[in-house]
Amino acid sequence: MTSRDEFDLPEPPDEDLAPPEDSWTPPPEGLVPAPFPASTPTDGNGAGDALTLSDELSARIGKVTGTLLSTQIKAIAETQLAELLTPEIYQRIEELSRRRLAAELETQLVAEAQAADEAENPPTTVFGSTEEFVRVRLSPGYRRDVIDNHEIRWCPQWWRHEEAISRLEALWRTWEHFRRDPTTGMSVWWRDHADHHMSVLMSSEGPFSKCSVQHGHHTADNAIAPLPTDPAPAEMFPDTRNL
Repeated sequence: MTSRDEFDLPEPPDEDLAPPEDSWTPPPEGLVPAPFPASTPTDGNGAGDALTLSDELSARIGKVTGTLLSTQIKAIAETQLAELLTPEIYQRIEELSRRRLAAELETQLVAEAQAADEAENPPTTVFGSTEEFVRVRLSPGYRRDVIDNHEIRWCPQWWRHEEAISRLEALWRTWEHFRRDPTTGMSVWWRDHADHHMSVLMSSEGPFSKCSVQHGHHTADNAIAPLPTDPAPAEMFPDTRNL
C-alpha cells in the first residue's frame, strides 16, 4: 500500500479538519410569531372544530356565490333587455304607462265625485215603503207554491208578524243598496239576503207556521207564543242609558 510519505504531501492545517461553525442567528425580540394555541377537540379527535369551521366556511361561500350569481344574472337580464328595447318599443311602453295611469286617475276621480255627490244628495229609493216593495217587487219575483205545498208557509197578512216586518224591510233596504251595483249586486242580494230570509219566513217552523193562504192569518187560539224568558238579575244587565 502506498503511504502519504511516498508522495511527500503536506499536512492539512488544523482549521480545515474542524467542523464548520453554525452561522444561524436568532431573530430580534418581538419578531418571533407566537405559537398557535392548542385547541381542545370536542369529541377527542378535533372533528367537532373541523365540522364547525366547515359549516361556517360553506355558509360564507354559499352567500358570496349567491350574490355573484344574482349580480351576473341581473347584468345579463339588463343587457338582454337593453338589446330588446328599441326606440319604438320604449315609446310604446311609455304610451301604455301613460294610458294606464290616466285610467287609474279617472277611476279614482269618478269614485270620489260619486261619493261626494251621494253625501250631498242621498240616492232616492225605487220603492217608498216595505209594503210597496213586497207587493210590487217581491211577490211577483219570488214565486212559490204556497197553496198545495204544505211544506212552504205564507201569510197574506205578513204585516201582522213582527219578525216578517223586520226581515222583509231588511230585504227592501238591501235591495235598494245592491241595485246600484250592475255587476254582482243582484247576485249577492239573492244569495245572501233573499234566499236566507225567505227560507226562514216560509219554513214550516217559521213565523207563518200557523197561517195559510186558504185560512189567512192564524187565530188568537193557535197563535205562536213568545219565547219564554225569566227576568234576569237587575245588576247583571244595567241600563246603559243611565251610565
